[in-house]
Amino acid sequence: MATDFIPALRFAALTPWYDRTVAWSTREADMKDRVVALAAPRSGERVLDLGCGTGTLLLALANAAPAATLTGIDADPAILALAAAKIEAAGAQARLLPGWSDALPLPDARFDLAVSTLFFHHLRPHAKHRALQELRRVLRPGGRLVIADFGRAKAGWRRGMFHLVRLLDGYPNTRDHAAGTLTSFLDDGGFVDVQSLSPLAVPLGSIDFLVATRPRCA
Repeated sequence: MATDFIPALRFAALTPWYDRTVAWSTREADMKDRVVALAAPRSGERVLDLGCGTGTLLLALANAAPAATLTGIDADPAILALAAAKIEAAGAQARLLPGWSDALPLPDARFDLAVSTLFFHHLRPHAKHRALQELRRVLRPGGRLVIADFGRAKAGWRRGMFHLVRLLDGYPNTRDHAAGTLTSFLDDGGFVDVQSLSPLAVPLGSIDFLVATRPRCA
């Protein structure tokens, strides 16, 4: 299990600036609106947000399905504190847990839906594999997975801008994103119906939207 983590903007001192930075650099509102539309949470479903950050997506999910049961997990206690304050101020309900993606503190087959935004590019390849194994474990058979994260931009200048992300978050863990091969991790992780949908061009590159399902027979 991991013993430390990279803060959302690499340096803990930058965490208070996370929301403003992400809003500009990733067209956050458009990105998360699309994630919610693809996830299509329903009343009564159990929904997990892995790498929940400051809780922006959890609030969007709560607005889309007020009767869903929401859980957010992040390894960064400072960012969880920001999420807790934001969720309380909005009058929403979500359970926030500290935890690592390689050993989720959750029971098997617990969730109907899992989502994750801008989290996987923080992980090295072996950690990506492990996180997807854990997501598959905690999803029920037939459970749905939606991931939004950086991919390979079509325009050369956007690929150049993505180097700013890579400098900040690390070249080894962003290599698969720059190559546009993140879907292979879902295939290797035992998910089915894996799709990479139309990307979203953003100031720092391009956001891919991946959807997949845990097999019903496993």
